[in-house]
Amino acid sequence: MGALPTACLVALFTAWSGTATIAAEPTAALRAEGTEWVLQAPDGSRLRSADLVGAQIRLDSGALLRIDAVEPVRAQGRSWWAHHLSVKWPGKEWQPLCRPHSDGSRHAVVLPGRERADGSLAAEAGAFAISCTGGALAKCLAVGYAPWQPAPGSGTLLAAFNACVRMVRADYTGSGMPYTVDGRRIKVHDRLGIADPVEAPDQAFEAGWDEHGAVCVHHVRVAGKATLSALEERSARLRGNVGAVCTEAHARALGALVFNRSDAPETRR
Repeated sequence: MGALPTACLVALFTAWSGTATIAAEPTAALRAEGTEWVLQAPDGSRLRSADLVGAQIRLDSGALLRIDAVEPVRAQGRSWWAHHLSVKWPGKEWQPLCRPHSDGSRHAVVLPGRERADGSLAAEAGAFAISCTGGALAKCLAVGYAPWQPAPGSGTLLAAFNACVRMVRADYTGSGMPYTVDGRRIKVHDRLGIADPVEAPDQAFEAGWDEHGAVCVHHVRVAGKATLSALEERSARLRGNVGAVCTEAHARALGALVFNRSDAPETRR
């Protein structure tokens, strides 16, 4: 089905994530299935992201979000839908929502769930989050942690996804405070068999992670952002779990789902 008239597709949702309803159809709902938006109309018909190109979503800030294009992306055996979005603030011109990522991409992904204030994702029916490719949510989706997919054994990959989000942001204490800067190289692997270890002799084991933050920290990623002793002060569970004691084996014993290596160990206390 072709795109509906733009006037019929203006929606309202909270900030950059939340729930949405179609203004012209009060009982229609816009939600995410996988990495696609899906519009459920009152007559039972369903329109997906590719059908909604040209639609404008009205943010409660007064800005408009426009779906310019949608295309499938495939990489490393995985696939998702890339959304090219523009935003228009009151009194301003349309501009791309996303800045160019280091790989040149400039699209966003849509995920089911609500992004919390601390950057993690909460499962919430009817809610969705938007992340540009340079954001932690999009990066963790690209690694393979689709939060709605089943995890080995039981449950879903949401916990591993959020562990990855903490890892990407170097949110050691799980408070939402990032302790990194753009451009830092990290290598990630996990205990689930989704991301395999990669040889990186110039890097050292940094930390093990679960959905609440780091379970132990060998070294901080960026000198000057934090010290090991400061992390112990800010997180009770990191006390006694920083420095040389933090190996992958130790992190596994503490229940870590995701592990990473990084450059330039910083072990000053």
